[in-house]
Amino acid sequence: MSNKKILSALVRNHPGVLQRVSGLFYRRGYNIETISACATENPKFTRMTIVVVTNDELEMSQVIRQLSKIQDVRRIAILDSGKAIYSELMMVKFRVKPDLRTEFLNLTFRNHMNVVYIGDSSAIVTVSGSPDDLDETIVKFADYPIIEQTRTGMSAMEASDRPFVEMDDAEFIN
Repeated sequence: MSNKKILSALVRNHPGVLQRVSGLFYRRGYNIETISACATENPKFTRMTIVVVTNDELEMSQVIRQLSKIQDVRRIAILDSGKAIYSELMMVKFRVKPDLRTEFLNLTFRNHMNVVYIGDSSAIVTVSGSPDDLDETIVKFADYPIIEQTRTGMSAMEASDRPFVEMDDAEFIN
């Protein structure tokens, strides 16, 4: 992840926030590799994980400053790879010949994958892990052609005992 920076942003959970955040990246010409967003333990807030591709620290500083100007943004942090946990979900539909089904299922078990569908000539599996782990998993299944594949984008969280932000709603309600 040499030229990738992982941003974690806490924003108000209401319509249009994702559009404002992604629009900022578009207008400024910043490259987003992935963006994921979901309500937090407090339904008033959404946590966004944004993977930004940049080789320029000045550009990264500009991204942070511009995001901070958006009224709905509560907190932004750059997550250090040594102090954060990263995970992504991948679903893959493989072509599986009936005579190779047992071998395929054994391989999914050894790789901690969940089989969610088995058809006459295909199977859909899910697996989660770091982006690098998912890439390595695909290599292990080279004998099974991929019919379809989708990935959620990265989620990330700081590896610490403290929360990302203390939830004092009073200071963030408009």
